[in-house]
Amino acid sequence: MGKLDPDDSRPPYRQIADALRADIEAGKLAPGAQLPALPALSSEYEVSTGTVKSALAVLRDAGLIVTRQGKGSYVRTRQEPVDDKPTVTELDELRRLVEGLVERVEQLERRLADR
Repeated sequence: MGKLDPDDSRPPYRQIADALRADIEAGKLAPGAQLPALPALSSEYEVSTGTVKSALAVLRDAGLIVTRQGKGSYVRTRQEPVDDKPTVTELDELRRLVEGLVERVEQLERRLADR
């Protein structure tokens, strides 16, 4: 863990998430280990607690940590693969939503053109 690199193109939350991920993968943070508290991480990286929360959300979404309300965040004891690929159903739903949005924008454009 350590300071952020100001020359790094990644946003601060991503740099923090990647640093913590590296510590987890290297075994510096063992399964079941508690991560430092939000204020400690905020102080260490000199960022807001919101930035640290975003970094922890990335790790949670990746299945690397779990967070217990009022208790803190812990390295998962068993790693479950996270499938980041959307399913056909999700893609169909997204396609349907985009088509609906396109239709609404076209209607708005027609209304504006009629004025």
